[in-house]
Amino acid sequence: MSDPHALWQQLQDAGVVSTDMPAESHEQQSTFFLRVLLVASGWFAALFFISFIAAFFTHFLLDESQIWILGIALCGFSIGLSHRRDNSVFIQQFIFACSLAGQGLIIFGIFIHSPNPQLSALLIIALELLLFAVMGIAHQRSTSIFITCCALVWLLGEQAWLYALPLFSAAALGLWLNRIRLNRYAAYLQPAAAGLTLALWLTIALTLVVSSSEVMSWYATPASWQTQLWIAASLSSAVCLALAWQLIQSHVQQQQLRTLAILVSLGVALLNLKMPGLAPLCLLLCIGVAYAHTRLIWLNLCCLAAYLMLYYYSLNDTLLYKSILLCVSGTVLLALYGVLNRCTQRLALEQQHAA
Repeated sequence: MSDPHALWQQLQDAGVVSTDMPAESHEQQSTFFLRVLLVASGWFAALFFISFIAAFFTHFLLDESQIWILGIALCGFSIGLSHRRDNSVFIQQFIFACSLAGQGLIIFGIFIHSPNPQLSALLIIALELLLFAVMGIAHQRSTSIFITCCALVWLLGEQAWLYALPLFSAAALGLWLNRIRLNRYAAYLQPAAAGLTLALWLTIALTLVVSSSEVMSWYATPASWQTQLWIAASLSSAVCLALAWQLIQSHVQQQQLRTLAILVSLGVALLNLKMPGLAPLCLLLCIGVAYAHTRLIWLNLCCLAAYLMLYYYSLNDTLLYKSILLCVSGTVLLALYGVLNRCTQRLALEQQHAA
């Protein structure tokens, strides 16, 4: 096993890091079931605490329109606790539950007092961005970005929310690609990337569900719906192509593999015109593989499987057509895998002979 002090010295000599090596932590990580118990305890404690505060509050203020005051108090309490050093898992989950309850009460108060839906969405966006800036817990920042994205989709309106697909694709994929280069802002950018990724997955699922023939038959579809869907898919394809080129330039060195990767990217971008959301999911999976991010890989594999199921059941065609479509798609993917495998093996043999 390599000496960590020697490795850190090599990083300093190469100019990758400029600080001294962090002190080693001698605290043992708690086992999984203990962490689960601490998380559950934190949420139960927060629920009991919130119930007590709510009962005390409603005893003096019977008007529900003033419930947002309790929400502000809970959010302020959560912000204060989140900046304490060395918060345990129990305290972190307690803070998270209190913060979510406070946000829910504030949003409820916004709905009561604001007659304009657009104004309500803007107020929610401002609230979540403020909490993202001042909260000291990573998953709370991710939740704030996710709620901000949901409010933005609502703000865009009945048809224009489709354009959230290329917008969230550019933001989420761009942050994942540049998270190492922007490591000094990791405390904010990494939670933002997680929240944007959740919003991207939700937008893709909504796009598939809403564009299915069964759902579209329930209400009067605008005449421009298919045009806007095609424009949103085209924009997301263009965004994914630009970011895929950046990923290929930085991680694929052999010219033949680079050309093949560009051709595959073009093929996926064209498929994305027919299957909106496929290109961002595939690019997220490639980013996870390139940066060895295990959670991102497995989550995107699950999302791709769910995407294919949703897309399959959203087709308003016969079972024979769907079977042919699956057969042809599987054949193309197997052929593509064979070509990629053959090229990589040949390049590996050429490098061995050259060495």
